[in-house]
Amino acid sequence: MHQLAFQLKSAPKPTLENFIVGQNRELLSTIGRFLCGDQNTRFIYLWGSSGAGKTHLMRASGAAMTAEGCHVCYDLKSDDVPTFDANTCFCIDNVDDLEHHEQIIFFNIYNKLRDCGGRMLVVGQQPLSNLSLRADVLTRLSWELVYQVFPLDDIQKTQAMVEYAKLCGFDVPKEVIAFILARYPRDLSSLLALLGGLDRYSLELKRGITIPLIKSFLDLKD
Repeated sequence: MHQLAFQLKSAPKPTLENFIVGQNRELLSTIGRFLCGDQNTRFIYLWGSSGAGKTHLMRASGAAMTAEGCHVCYDLKSDDVPTFDANTCFCIDNVDDLEHHEQIIFFNIYNKLRDCGGRMLVVGQQPLSNLSLRADVLTRLSWELVYQVFPLDDIQKTQAMVEYAKLCGFDVPKEVIAFILARYPRDLSSLLALLGGLDRYSLELKRGITIPLIKSFLDLKD
């Protein structure tokens, strides 16, 4: 029964449409120009706290470019790229964690993309001034657009959770969301993961999502 309930629902794929904008309206406008191939918006570095939505934006942008026929790479294995041209884009997550040899590959790929008119979207958790990367890599990143991805406040998180539930095909009362926000980790990814688990748990028990159900679910997890 547990396995069946887990197969009934799947989280919606990240898109720009299901990203809750919050304080990131200017950033969304910039990403729009990035996707259109604007020559002044070909390289972007996004940074922010865990759960702010950086990876969501990166994956959503990559999916949008793939749908338009671009060749999108999510790792640094440049030998997977048949050619470097204006339709090539690299989306690199967790740049903070690149090993020394990976930074060399990153540097070379960046230069190739700059020469051929390609694009790159890079994600990290720290501002450039706090990154422990090679000086030449930091210099390249500092040449381009840098944006902090701002996390949502509680009102915006409530909106995001309501919208997530709708996309997944279930309803969650706002008093339930208020209970979760007061007692559960506050980053959005953890909150949405909890909602997904609650949905599956409620399906197994054939009960609506209520505060008593949440308490039962969290006791089960512990």
